[in-house]
Amino acid sequence: MPATPLVLVLALLLLLLAAGPRPVAPASTDRAALLAFRASLAPPSRVALSSWHGPLSASWLGVSLHPPAAAAVAAPPSVAALALPGLNLSGPLPAPSLALLRRLRELDLSANALSGELPCSLPRSLVDLDLSRNALSGAIPTCLPASLPALRTLNLSSNSLGFPLSPWFSFSSRLVALDFSSNALSGAVPPRIVADPDASSLLLLDLSHNRFSGEIPAGITAIRSLQGLFLADNQLSGEIPPGIGNLTYLQALDLSHNRLSGLVPAGLAGCFQLLYLRLGGNQLSGALRPELDALDSLKVLDLSNNRISGEIPLPLAGCRSLEVVILSGNEITGQLSGAVGKWQSLRSLSLADNQLSGQLPDWMFSFPVLQWLDLSGNRFEGFIPDGGFNASSVLNGAGGGQGIPAGAMISPQLFVSASVDATGQQLELGYDLRAAPGIDLSTNLLHGEIPEGLVAMKGLEYLNLSCNYLAGQIPAGLGGMGRLRTLDFSHNGLSGEVPPVIAAMTELEALNLSYNSLSGPLPATDGLRKFPGALAGNPGICGGEGCTMDGTMPEGKIARNNRHGWLSDWHGENGWVSLGAFSISTMTSFFVSLATLLCSPKARNFVFRPVRIEY
Repeated sequence: MPATPLVLVLALLLLLLAAGPRPVAPASTDRAALLAFRASLAPPSRVALSSWHGPLSASWLGVSLHPPAAAAVAAPPSVAALALPGLNLSGPLPAPSLALLRRLRELDLSANALSGELPCSLPRSLVDLDLSRNALSGAIPTCLPASLPALRTLNLSSNSLGFPLSPWFSFSSRLVALDFSSNALSGAVPPRIVADPDASSLLLLDLSHNRFSGEIPAGITAIRSLQGLFLADNQLSGEIPPGIGNLTYLQALDLSHNRLSGLVPAGLAGCFQLLYLRLGGNQLSGALRPELDALDSLKVLDLSNNRISGEIPLPLAGCRSLEVVILSGNEITGQLSGAVGKWQSLRSLSLADNQLSGQLPDWMFSFPVLQWLDLSGNRFEGFIPDGGFNASSVLNGAGGGQGIPAGAMISPQLFVSASVDATGQQLELGYDLRAAPGIDLSTNLLHGEIPEGLVAMKGLEYLNLSCNYLAGQIPAGLGGMGRLRTLDFSHNGLSGEVPPVIAAMTELEALNLSYNSLSGPLPATDGLRKFPGALAGNPGICGGEGCTMDGTMPEGKIARNNRHGWLSDWHGENGWVSLGAFSISTMTSFFVSLATLLCSPKARNFVFRPVRIEY
């Protein structure tokens, strides 16, 4: 559907109204402005607007009337709500025409192609305004809060709005939700988002994905009504305000991907209703606070990519509601705390790239709904526990996947969403974990054999055991992993033959068995040809023609391959370059060079000059 300029439609339809028949009810400014909007939206099956006669109709899609058309009142109804999202409307906001809708309370023009700057002449009666996902640009005018005194929700997210907000930018205490996310706003966060924090009704403040800098203003921690605070993906610096614990109603706090430093404040324990805590991607330091055990409702804890040190404190066992824990990319030491074993609701656990050591506990795979486990890049040693593999219904492909999308991303991604409910008194929160079911134990000090139970998990899509000291053969039960998309056993000490079942795994997209001690013939099928280099660094592997009757490579051929290793890159599609062809090419080059040299007089005189013998 081509974009429809609103201003042109408004002017054209106002002329149609003036020339057309008079409606039964007295013509009103509400009707004139509404018809201007309707012109670009009416499908071909609807009656032409120029022939419309009756009063305003509540049956029009996206239009609500006040009072309702069926109400027995003398005065004609007026437009109370206008919802026109996702209709590819273009051009600037028609502020003069909108101003005619003097009783308009709700305006939703989201997901269109509206451009230009925000006006200050929108209807003062507006309570809910949604202009998100458009192409609006310029600054957010300082006059906006004063021009909309009744505003309850304001959503300007996902536009191209820029420039700093005025330090005097402040809304009335009626505001419930403010969303300026995903723009290019810069400068400092205004110190007083609401005029009177003590009387504020603000539940949601979302300034994420902008370019705000400076410190988090202490005034935000005075808005005690806040239930959701999102300041992620900015350039904020300094420490987390110690008064953050004053927000006792807070349920979601996202300060991730900024430049915050200092300690994780112990005052966070005062936010005892927290469900989602995301502080990853900063420069926070110090140890994990045992006081966080007061957050017994916490579902998501993300402190990744900071400088958190020390051990995982045992009191965190009290956080029994945890479903997603991301502590990767820190400096956490010690053994895997027994507190982790108490988080029986875990769906995703990432402790990668820390300094954890010791043996993996027996309960490591015993979480009932575990979907993702990443312990890579640590110093775990000993054997992989051979037990608990049947606990997770997700990893065993027996249902209970909790809405895992088809073709989910290998690396987990977490999305937290928030919205105000219909009553305007409660925040509705949720999160979406997008990750393929997987286990990553790579880059540790593990040894021993690969447990049969590990490769019997039929729901796994990702398995990485690379860069350890594992030995023994690749379990034949691997063929039962029908959903596996990525398999990496490289850089270990595995021996024996490559199981033929690997070549028959149709879902496999990435395979790496390089740099082991595998030997014997390759499977006769063509399934491994789509993984070039998957068996590099296994000198005992041989093709069909080069294998002896017992399936091993002849000793002479191994020696010959090692002796002529400098020719390793000289191979064609079907094997090594012919030695005869190489010899002919070498001799031809030699004689051509010699003939060229002798044809030069200077070169000839130099070569055949008499030899002087000095005594």
